[in-house]
Amino acid sequence: MPTPYDGKIGLWHVYGGMIGENSIAEICATIKQYAPAVDALYVKITDGVEWMGAYEEKPDLAINSPDDIDRWVTVLNQHGLEFHAWALPKGLDPEREGNLIAAACARQGVRSLIMDVEGGPGFFRGGRGAVRPLMTTIKRALGNQFHIGLSIDPRPNHYAEIFPDEWLPFVGSVHPQVYWGAFSTTPDNALKSAYATWGNYGVPVIPVLQAYQVSAATMDRARSQALYSYKATGLSWYVFGQIAAAQFKAVNVTIAGTSPDEGDDQTPAEAGKFGREIVITPTDAAFREGTYDGTPSPMRSFQNEVGWTSRYISTGTTMSQVWARWDPRISEGGFWEIAVYVPSQHATTNNARYKLHGVVGQATEVEVAIRQAPLENAWSSLGVFNLRANDPTAGVIFLNDLTREEDREIAFDAIRWRQITGITHAPSHIADGFDSPVGTIAERAASEFYPKAWFSSMQYGKSYYIGGDSSRPALHTGDDLFARAGEAATAHQPVFATASGVVVSAGKQTGTWGNVIVIRHDPYILSGQVVYSRYAHVETMQVKSGDRVVRGQYICNVGNAYGAFKYHLHFDISHTTVLQSRPWDWPGLNRTRLTENYVNPYEFVAKRRPR
Repeated sequence: MPTPYDGKIGLWHVYGGMIGENSIAEICATIKQYAPAVDALYVKITDGVEWMGAYEEKPDLAINSPDDIDRWVTVLNQHGLEFHAWALPKGLDPEREGNLIAAACARQGVRSLIMDVEGGPGFFRGGRGAVRPLMTTIKRALGNQFHIGLSIDPRPNHYAEIFPDEWLPFVGSVHPQVYWGAFSTTPDNALKSAYATWGNYGVPVIPVLQAYQVSAATMDRARSQALYSYKATGLSWYVFGQIAAAQFKAVNVTIAGTSPDEGDDQTPAEAGKFGREIVITPTDAAFREGTYDGTPSPMRSFQNEVGWTSRYISTGTTMSQVWARWDPRISEGGFWEIAVYVPSQHATTNNARYKLHGVVGQATEVEVAIRQAPLENAWSSLGVFNLRANDPTAGVIFLNDLTREEDREIAFDAIRWRQITGITHAPSHIADGFDSPVGTIAERAASEFYPKAWFSSMQYGKSYYIGGDSSRPALHTGDDLFARAGEAATAHQPVFATASGVVVSAGKQTGTWGNVIVIRHDPYILSGQVVYSRYAHVETMQVKSGDRVVRGQYICNVGNAYGAFKYHLHFDISHTTVLQSRPWDWPGLNRTRLTENYVNPYEFVAKRRPR
């Protein structure tokens, strides 16, 4: 059964608040610069009964009527890109939603429509009875020849909640959201689950692959598996605006397997880059468990927050009952970052002792203890280790229940191995470089820092009055970033993590800070130094404390501290732990405390751009 996606690579776009680009032409330029293999852009047109223009702050990107669809189609076509519409129906007013969607898709040049139908708050809430009225309204207006696809969360426990049988008569393809990073699994497992759940639905499967917060290596793996193991005739990547320059290399591959702007380029891997990724969950064949006396394992199962089955048991005070073993079957050796997943349930121990085997220079196992208790739904790094090549024990990890604690529980969950390429020595953790927190993809990847379209109105170490109040003098700890085009162009612009790390604070602070996000960054690949970055006065926070982020990840938008200031981003970097416990910290006029705790963010980042 043919589809409009056959032989094509698509890219999803939500709205301007997630991207640095300000116009359709700029979006096209970025795609053509970084991923000329992309054939089509899937553009969100409606959210329930509203045009997407209701959420858009960038005039050129706003869709408020069918005329705006024409503008999008024209500009995309000028750059050799197809326009495909996608909508987020709510089902609460089926006729009104249907007429809105149909009016947009009836415009010349709209190649298809994809309906994003998921359960839960903010998604389809109309129930089974809303599906046919909605789809009948759309089909009546567009005709039976117009192609409609269905995009869904493909995990088995989400299948029934969207009433698949009701949608089937109206759709010609299904687009499962294969988000292995978000689901905390591997590309192989995510694709296997998606096809097992939707492969027999009766229409072609066109996978939507994750392109944010995951490594390019896992993206390559997902694409290869989708095309060659599952014979997908087309695929797409989610989501434009959160794809870093390095990840675009994985997007920029055609269905035929070529890269239009790179050809057979064999550039060596760069330092600080992640290569192959392996994730083993307790339900995988590479996980084993048992008891020391040969009796059946007393460990119990539960479903964690990301959907897979995990194991747990009460901790042992004097001796262990059970053991678990994860075997990644690593043969190539080299440096690998190893992290364990800690769920929010049944993980209250402060002494989970993971025992790693096959480390270069270590005759016996390496024990790394972590506190599961304070972690919730988070990956906790055990460190970076040089594993022995051709050693069957390399990377194998054991864990038992002996923690010498009473009234605690220990969780046995997933473990992840990430290969580090291009280096001969490694610090215990990895940050491969720092980028600007604002700007387009191209601007953030450029050698210049900050982007030319932005400037700092108040630099590090300068004397000023807080809010212009002469009774409140202070020394500035970082940079206040504005768009050169003015406050209107600054307001609501997306903000991105300057480097990889863990969010240690995200919330409203006292005084005139407004919302503040603080990230503790992984040690820098060339020095091992750990720093903290702060993003203040922000709005629309996308992360919470405990979240792991990657360089270039969309974390919030530029705000005004609830009206206390003009719209701008306060950005600073601390080389001490002061922001860990005091996200509101401010040295006032104490220059000694300023220099002891903060560095010039411009100079710091400019010297540590990704290699």
